[in-house]
Amino acid sequence: MTAILGFLAKLSVILGFIGIAFSSISDILFKTTYLDQLDSAVDLSNFNVKILVGVVAVIYLVLFLLSYINKLTKYSQNKKVRSKSGEIEVSIKTINETTKEFLKTKEIIKNSKVKSYSKGKAVIIEASVDTYNVENLNDKLSEIQNELTEYVFHSTGITVKKSKIKLRKVLSETITERKVMDFSEKDSETKKSESTDKNQEKEIEKEKNF
Repeated sequence: MTAILGFLAKLSVILGFIGIAFSSISDILFKTTYLDQLDSAVDLSNFNVKILVGVVAVIYLVLFLLSYINKLTKYSQNKKVRSKSGEIEVSIKTINETTKEFLKTKEIIKNSKVKSYSKGKAVIIEASVDTYNVENLNDKLSEIQNELTEYVFHSTGITVKKSKIKLRKVLSETITERKVMDFSEKDSETKKSESTDKNQEKEIEKEKNF
């Protein structure tokens, strides 16, 4: 909520400056009277108007400070994991480093920048990545995103409420991806090899009998 109010305060200030700049340029180039109208509408010599301006300025200052404090603390909260042997504290920095180490193992990812923050009893991980130019990039990033959630949980014990991988840049370089077999595929290949070896042995035995 504080972050939203801070954003709205910043947005209103930016829009205010844009409005003043537009009015100034319009008055100079097109001889309009926007600033004169504003000056006549807002009488700064009026005591009530001064109080109103002061209150608004204080509200804006408080919102800016709260949003800044929220931004500083957002990425510095540690999480605790309970186990049979006791309670272990895992820092946000550790979660970020674990995430970066995982992303380094993915050959389609060149560089990554990671931020994570607490959300209730879990964490949210945000990663921005530069990738090589490969086919079905969005599908592969979606798959990596799902794997990341499980990897961080198994590595740290911290529940990941949501992991978001944002594509920052696609490099012009292309790579030839290596096919990575999971354990089930490896097991299947081993069984096929064993079956082939047994069949060959039977054929040799038959030839000897003849």
